[in-house]
Amino acid sequence: MEKEEESFGVIPLRKERGRWEVFLIQHRRSGYWGFPKGHAEPNETAQQSAFRELKEETNLELASLVQEESLSEQYYFMLEGQRVHKTVSYFVAQVKGNVRLQKQEIHDGKWVAFPEAIHQVTHQEGKALLIQVENILKSV
Repeated sequence: MEKEEESFGVIPLRKERGRWEVFLIQHRRSGYWGFPKGHAEPNETAQQSAFRELKEETNLELASLVQEESLSEQYYFMLEGQRVHKTVSYFVAQVKGNVRLQKQEIHDGKWVAFPEAIHQVTHQEGKALLIQVENILKSV
């Protein structure tokens, strides 16, 4: 039987010298590059979970939402012999603060400009999200 799993995250952005950059993290366990995310705690909203995880993993905080609606990705993976269907909802947001990585979970992190960020992200789902974000930013 398939297990369903849900996480919430942030696609963290800043504007430097007139161009958009995204903060990418490299997960310690798997080594892939992506965005800060994690599971909700009891009684947390999706947004609360996403921004708590952002703060825990990177020390960055919400400055402003780029759009109210979240973007989502879905994928499958195997965990202890069981197929897991995972959905991750991401909030696109400008962030502020000084980066301090959570060393237990995060191996590395860096600000990357578009379109280089699309090449840096490991998985196709993440690349597709960044293309959506790039299109959203054209209208901001």
